[in-house]
Amino acid sequence: ALRKYAKTKGVKLIGDLPIFVSADSCDVWVHNRLFKLDEFGRPAKVAGVPPDYFSANGQLWGNPVYNWDALASEDYAWWKQRIKFVLRLFDYLRIDHFRGFEAYWEVDAGEETAINGHWIKGPGKYLFESLAAEFGQLPFIAEDLGFITAEVHVLKQIFGFPGMKVLQFTKIEEVQFDEDSNIIYYSGTHDN
Repeated sequence: ALRKYAKTKGVKLIGDLPIFVSADSCDVWVHNRLFKLDEFGRPAKVAGVPPDYFSANGQLWGNPVYNWDALASEDYAWWKQRIKFVLRLFDYLRIDHFRGFEAYWEVDAGEETAINGHWIKGPGKYLFESLAAEFGQLPFIAEDLGFITAEVHVLKQIFGFPGMKVLQFTKIEEVQFDEDSNIIYYSGTHDN
């Protein structure tokens, strides 16, 4: 109802889609083959980010990482179902931790910090090609904050996804308001 009302006023809504889900979520319980779990259904590998200037130990999020081979074998049906549901609520989706689709930081479960993790290749363009075949033009905003590799920039450009900048962390002379910048400016995120 809110989305319909907003549309009558010319307002479009942006939703937020986290890349990972909780280990105790119904998604992991029902679709356990799509995650890297141990024989007891607990995460065998978990997500995080490596050490950086924000944290000497990195960030150990604890979310189970995806079994991307299993997801690909089903043509990413779980992701398509998830996105179809969210697009009923929003006009655009901010894809959290977009760089994780190109490569993500994987840590063995049981580690106390993210230091001993390593980069694992994500599905890259194959996921987004499959989603585009299902939904057409993808209304995504790529959360591309932090250290972003050239491969992530290319992935974003292939599909024309706008990136993000946070005004609090952007020098005024870096703010671009021309039509070709393909950037969405945010006043803040959940991090600040």
